[in-house]
Amino acid sequence: MSEIRILPDYNQITPLELETIFSPIKQEIRALEKWLRKWSDHSLPVIKIMSKKVMASPGKLIRPGLLLLVAKHLGYEAEDKIKLAATVEVIHTASLIHDDIIDNSTIRRGRKTAVLNFGPDFSLLLGDYLFIRSIGKSLSLSNKNLTLILTRVAEEMVEGEIEELSQSFNFDLTENQYYQIINKKTAGLFRATAELACYLARAKEKDKKSLISYGRYLGQTFQITDDLLDLIGNSTSTGKNKFSDLKEGRVTLPLILALKNLTPEEKKFWRSQLEKFKSEPAEVSPSAILSLMEKTGSLEQTFKKAEEKAKQAKKAAGQLADTIYRRSLLELVDFVLYRNK
Repeated sequence: MSEIRILPDYNQITPLELETIFSPIKQEIRALEKWLRKWSDHSLPVIKIMSKKVMASPGKLIRPGLLLLVAKHLGYEAEDKIKLAATVEVIHTASLIHDDIIDNSTIRRGRKTAVLNFGPDFSLLLGDYLFIRSIGKSLSLSNKNLTLILTRVAEEMVEGEIEELSQSFNFDLTENQYYQIINKKTAGLFRATAELACYLARAKEKDKKSLISYGRYLGQTFQITDDLLDLIGNSTSTGKNKFSDLKEGRVTLPLILALKNLTPEEKKFWRSQLEKFKSEPAEVSPSAILSLMEKTGSLEQTFKKAEEKAKQAKKAAGQLADTIYRRSLLELVDFVLYRNK
């Protein structure tokens, strides 16, 4: 199936590359990558081998990049911001490892997943190890509030995963329930990342409020866009298999909105088709379900929801003083919204 285009703006707007957006913090990004490479240097040999393989492809570094931009915007120059940014990225990596175990995913970022490389048992323990070691390392930082924030967000992320898993193939899932899940599972780490930088830099209460709000809305934008890319993106670009959410039982916003837009009779028919997809996936083509979303306009509606969250993120960043770092935060919103992977 060819890549679906859902809005003219989606075709026309080309966001800046992350390398350009992160150019004001390019030295910090290099230092961060160095930190990630040596993250498990003092671990057991088997842990070191697994960690290095997992951390060899750290992804886009959006979350640690966000922390570094916020810290620099607030005038914080101390080196411990690099260690904290690395901690955020490792927590994110640990959550992805757990995701892939639950979903039995084989591809992540265009590479074999930890669960495929090491098996579910080793992968589970590696994810646990990265979570615990990340929070443990934060104890060496001067502000103990940082550890509290990390502990709280790790707890939220696990709660979000459990809640999402408990709602697998629940075709009655509401939009409010969807947001409750993504606020914990995804947006929470974005929000906490901004909060961490604020505590590190001892931000003024007004700036702290704006930046935490920015992080939350950026995270929501990220997840809604991610859910769209699972359906309409190019697998080569996204680095994961198409329709994986649906096949693994995750009911995301495009499907929620599609079902909401149907008449009672249409909904009854599609509920039966979706139940059949759950029990006999080979009997119902994912492309037929995707066509339903196109027909009901739910893909376009979903993109507009993502746009609304992006506008809220920009509004929050707009409350900050004008710096090169604030400009990068604004550019980061467009990157997250219009990205193709």
